[in-house]
Amino acid sequence: MDRVLHVNDYPADAGGGAEIVMERTVALLRQHGVTTDTFTSADLGPAWRTPWRYVDNAHARRALAEKLTAFRPDVVHLHNFYHVLSPGILATLADFKRQNPLRVVMTAHDYHLACPNSGGSWFRFFTGRREVIDPQRLGSPGYLLMRSWDQRGVWHSLLKLVQHAWSYRWQRRQSVIDLVLCPSRFLQRVLAPLGLPTTWLPHPVPPLPARVIERTPSLQVVFAGRIEPEKGLYELLTAWPADFPVRLTAIGAGADLARCRALAAARGFGARVEFVGRLPHAETLARIAAAHVLVQPSRVLETYGLTLIEALAFGTNLLAVDRGAAREISADAGVGFLYELDDPHSLATQLAAIRRRFEAGTLNRFDVVEFLAQRSEKRHVKAVLQIYEMRPTLFLRKAS
Repeated sequence: MDRVLHVNDYPADAGGGAEIVMERTVALLRQHGVTTDTFTSADLGPAWRTPWRYVDNAHARRALAEKLTAFRPDVVHLHNFYHVLSPGILATLADFKRQNPLRVVMTAHDYHLACPNSGGSWFRFFTGRREVIDPQRLGSPGYLLMRSWDQRGVWHSLLKLVQHAWSYRWQRRQSVIDLVLCPSRFLQRVLAPLGLPTTWLPHPVPPLPARVIERTPSLQVVFAGRIEPEKGLYELLTAWPADFPVRLTAIGAGADLARCRALAAARGFGARVEFVGRLPHAETLARIAAAHVLVQPSRVLETYGLTLIEALAFGTNLLAVDRGAAREISADAGVGFLYELDDPHSLATQLAAIRRRFEAGTLNRFDVVEFLAQRSEKRHVKAVLQIYEMRPTLFLRKAS
């Protein structure tokens, strides 16, 4: 049986999306008798974080080399590694691979292989306005040089550009990766120009708690996620029709929370907009299940959207920006209302359609059984095991 090492910047208890996916994949593999271990920043011990270590962390490279020698994996499964471990660890994997029969696969959680900004965004120099990347132009050096890749300023932007250009354009360190697993076909299309083999493999939907859905007679909408500028809650509240009869609950915390609270108060929303802060995952799921609609107003190109799929599993409908993985999920499931970013008329039109469906009693009547079955844990782990043997027949798709 293969020995598999999962590599990620942060340990599972960090609680981010990549960490959740890694933790669940490791658990599923162990249930199937696979000897599995992890390598994260928790294995590094105390270490200074410097700009050069962001570009190429020699401390992380040495620690990984020791882990590889001790564990002797047949497969290394990469997740995120560019915040702390650095792309330099790819060179360590290449060194080990030259002497050992190693297979390297990577779950792409974002755009960092293709873009200096992992969120697929760039920022205008004078206004700081966030824009999304044009995937067709990422191969142009001029496109990369003429943009700011970090909202904190020129030096942070330059550091991200240096890491990306040195590791992926000059050193071509990504060539050690045998296969990139893409949770959405949208992300697969963005990564296609890199020339790396890719396959479509959506993240697994974990077993959700069984419960009787008890929704209130009045229309309820919920936002669940980090309340950061890129997640778009502030712009959603700005464009939200003042007279729309709905209760909007915002679950989450972040740097933009105070600004969103102030806007809701200034617009006189009162009890119609409720901020409940960050909640345990189980309680968040319960809130999503009790709502009629989950809203995702993200201003970045989301690569997947596990929250959207959890909502569908509970019979909660979707309202999302018409782009990226949200568009794909809505099309695949045949459920959801999509609106154009920064277009209040488009948002109002979709909200009116939601209200009509709600009043007709059909808003939460839909069948996504097959959609969810395709993303089951059983199907996912079967595909992963095939991929580790380099037989990715179950989910293999060309980008289209």
